[in-house]
Amino acid sequence: MRTKFSIVVGLSLVLAVVLSSCNNKNEDVYVKTDWVSQYTLDKTIVEVNTTNAATGFETLFQSIITDSAQQAILCQSFIQPVRFFDDASGYYFVETYRAWMVAHATNPGLIGTNRLDIQDVNGKYYVRDMVNTAIYTGNGFIEYYFSNPATSLTERKIGFVKSIPSAQLFIGSGFYGDPLSFYYTPNEAKIKIAEEATRSMALGMGGALSGYYSDTANRVEFCRKMIDFVRFFDDQSGYFFMYDFNCVNLAHGTQKELQGQKLYDYQDSRGNYVIRELVSVAKNVEGSGFYEYWWNNPVTGKEEPKLAFVMKIPGFDYFIGSGIYLQ
Repeated sequence: MRTKFSIVVGLSLVLAVVLSSCNNKNEDVYVKTDWVSQYTLDKTIVEVNTTNAATGFETLFQSIITDSAQQAILCQSFIQPVRFFDDASGYYFVETYRAWMVAHATNPGLIGTNRLDIQDVNGKYYVRDMVNTAIYTGNGFIEYYFSNPATSLTERKIGFVKSIPSAQLFIGSGFYGDPLSFYYTPNEAKIKIAEEATRSMALGMGGALSGYYSDTANRVEFCRKMIDFVRFFDDQSGYFFMYDFNCVNLAHGTQKELQGQKLYDYQDSRGNYVIRELVSVAKNVEGSGFYEYWWNNPVTGKEEPKLAFVMKIPGFDYFIGSGIYLQ
């Protein structure tokens, strides 16, 4: 069955805005303690998206792309088309542990430059902080000031970096400014995270598949490696799955036995032809959307209701999806 998700979220956001616009001194009275602020949601989206890309790159670089020059080409092909957040201000960049820029989505002119001594408008050596965080901590947030591609203004940026240790690289992204005081229920926040994670991965895969891989066999191997170890959410129930428009499973983060199978006739326990419907969503005018069905939760081992978001891979008759379990 198709979900009326957009209406539900729309009403919830209206409520959230009303609540957040109430007397700020008594904000805690109106907003439930488990609700998620826009600031926290933006931080989580940045962390999840960046970690997912880093996890995929690490898997690829450990196994099938070991040459540093080819790694750089793959990174640029993947990150070039990726934008996230409603204003498209979210993007990726990749640097070495020695602060050489390897790939940059919005300013490719920086590629090949060393940025170790770069300072922001306040004199902060923020790239040094990124390098040290990547090398010694593995991941973390860094605050600095940088040009926002959505406004062309220098704004405060909350950046997140994640190491790609096998290649001695790190990937980063971030968000700008101070988000409005919107609040989301935990499920609304998880749905938004799954949507942004899927969009980012779909755009990146489209770039990599068209810019780096030329034959179908290598494309399928890339898809499987890229999503193989990606997990998100606190309980690790977030993962990706991919199908072609003939309902053949190309890659699955948790159920490898499905890979290569045509699941056109697969039904969940409620009689929904799940893969057919997901294909239908991916083939609509927008090329993306939500669908609710029942599927095995890899954390609990039980079939549970799932709200998935799927998106067509640009340039290919493939789609990628992820989602949240509703129980």
